[in-house]
Amino acid sequence: MDWLEWHLRYDDPASSLSARLAVVRRRIGQALDDLGPRCRQVVSLCAGDGRDLLPALAVRPALVPDVLLVELDPSLARDAAENAAGLGLAGVLVAEADAGDTAVVADALPADLLLLCGIFGNVVDADIRATLAATPGMVAPGGYVVWTRGWFEHPDLRPQVRRWSLEAGLEEVAYDGEPARYGVGLYRRPADSAPTPLPDRLFTFVR
Repeated sequence: MDWLEWHLRYDDPASSLSARLAVVRRRIGQALDDLGPRCRQVVSLCAGDGRDLLPALAVRPALVPDVLLVELDPSLARDAAENAAGLGLAGVLVAEADAGDTAVVADALPADLLLLCGIFGNVVDADIRATLAATPGMVAPGGYVVWTRGWFEHPDLRPQVRRWSLEAGLEEVAYDGEPARYGVGLYRRPADSAPTPLPDRLFTFVR
């Protein structure tokens, strides 16, 4: 997969990816506004060029969390760093690394906001479930998770991903999906929930 070319689809206002991006940004903003100054750490796995998160932070200058963007593609990682610098965002670290390896993010956990966008359509179902099961060990009590999953095959896995999120002990705050072909979930880790052990590996891309 040429991920740089894939990201160009975001620039097409008529594309599903462009519509999904607008929803993801809105849900990120919702989480950031609720967290307010409590938001001290943000982690984005498979972050691409950071176009979902970085603009949301730039319009909230009162928030100054530490941010870790993890992206394996070197061109996208470079673009993410340049985007952060161009927006005047301090405290943003871009790691050119495999986001499925939890050793890459361990020092940045727990996160107040964890982004799992653009992942669940590229890994096997068991990895989706395992990643969601691990989120209570990656997210601070009261923190948020945003995930995406498209509908491009039968059966539609989006309802199952929502169930797995609940089984992991997360609370559904919002879900945007049908009749669109994308799904965007905003979930919260209850403040009184127990953390889960962090596995060595979350997922492996299959395409």
